[in-house]
Amino acid sequence: MMAPLELFLRFEASASTTREIVRCGTQGPPVPGHDLKNRVAACIRELRGASIQAGDVVLLEGLTGVPFVIGVLACWACDAVVLTAEPQLSLPERQALRRAFSPRILLREGPAHLVAEGPRGPAGGALPDGTAVIKLSSGSTGSPRGIAVTAASLLADTEHLIKGMNIGPEDLNIGAIPLSHSYGMDSLLMPLVLQGSPLLLVSPLPEQLVPALAIERPAVFPGVPYFYDLLGRSPEVRFAPQGLKTCLCAGALLKPSTARAFRSRFGLPVRAFYGSSETGGITYDASPDGLAAESSEGCVGTPLPGVEVLLEEEGRVVVRGANVASGYVGGSGDSANGEFRAETFRTGDLGRIDAPGLLHLTGRLGSLVNVSGRKVNPREVEAALLALPGVADAAVLGIPDAARGESLLACLVARAGMTREEVMRFLRERVAAYKLPRRILFLPELPRSERGKLDRRLLLRQARLPED
Repeated sequence: MMAPLELFLRFEASASTTREIVRCGTQGPPVPGHDLKNRVAACIRELRGASIQAGDVVLLEGLTGVPFVIGVLACWACDAVVLTAEPQLSLPERQALRRAFSPRILLREGPAHLVAEGPRGPAGGALPDGTAVIKLSSGSTGSPRGIAVTAASLLADTEHLIKGMNIGPEDLNIGAIPLSHSYGMDSLLMPLVLQGSPLLLVSPLPEQLVPALAIERPAVFPGVPYFYDLLGRSPEVRFAPQGLKTCLCAGALLKPSTARAFRSRFGLPVRAFYGSSETGGITYDASPDGLAAESSEGCVGTPLPGVEVLLEEEGRVVVRGANVASGYVGGSGDSANGEFRAETFRTGDLGRIDAPGLLHLTGRLGSLVNVSGRKVNPREVEAALLALPGVADAAVLGIPDAARGESLLACLVARAGMTREEVMRFLRERVAAYKLPRRILFLPELPRSERGKLDRRLLLRQARLPED
């Protein structure tokens, strides 16, 4: 079984000591390979000082950018398992992570360098052999649920992406999506680890993103629909693509109109990319023209090399390959949201495959809401709302959102005089920003059956939204 240490050794072998390997912003100072390796070595010493052992789970608490890269590589050098926590998680959410996964070491940013805190509890854990990272998902109960991904699965997924997307060692990856998210780890961090592909870390704000997209050297841009919608429809956003060779989009379905608007303005197609935390990359539009996303809504290309996509009778998308993770750990969930079966993952997505072999996604079996590529469990937000004094009942639904794929609608039965500002202020202290509802509807009561089941159709009608 491949160990996490082998991923670190691949990085050591591929990362040139003199060549720039990471840069923060187009005007930021470059981080050459030797500097990154020295900073990783310092973090390794810090982890060993905290008595880290092989198989320990290390929580990377709030790390972003270069510190995140350093933390991941140092953990793998110690044969440890990485557990990531997005920076915007609230204190209660971070505490829930600790309870769910019992990390033995906490790694956070200090005044001068990364600081390891631990050990906390006994060494090791009941994870599959070779686990390198626990990616976070959402269980049906709202408690944190992880996905155990082995070093071998990460390696296979990255090889599929590099080959299918034609990403070379000299190609610059423009990183505007979070590295802690599965999409960012797979598309940005892992090409750096395996073949030394340099990484340009930028904010998604136009003032940083636009100069990055105008860079002269060969570059790849993994984005989400919101980025392309902003770039394609904002007259004040202007740039001339020079080295930019590939624009890809994942995280949520890319609307044909968004893809067409971006190509019309900048002359580059937006190539559809479909993946999941449980499998890594699944399909990609590798066609010469790259127009699959423009052909019809939900068209996400053909299977990546090494990935097999099957459809069950009801149209459920099933993925098979060495890239499939080992399984779920912590939390709980139902099979509608995903199910593992020996190098096979039954997704919660529905789809169809046309004659040319293109996969078209047509819906979901599960209840999770996809907000700009991040899966949100509505029950978690409902629980937070019900903790607000004066809220008697609450329901949270996913509704269509042109920019984000989906967003949240919160329907509340609350005391007279409660305002949206009061609700949002309360939620901001308890859930991450991407879990905040975009719309709040106050009602005298929620439509429920005699058994207490929410009447979703009637609720959507009351909100004057289209029913499913």
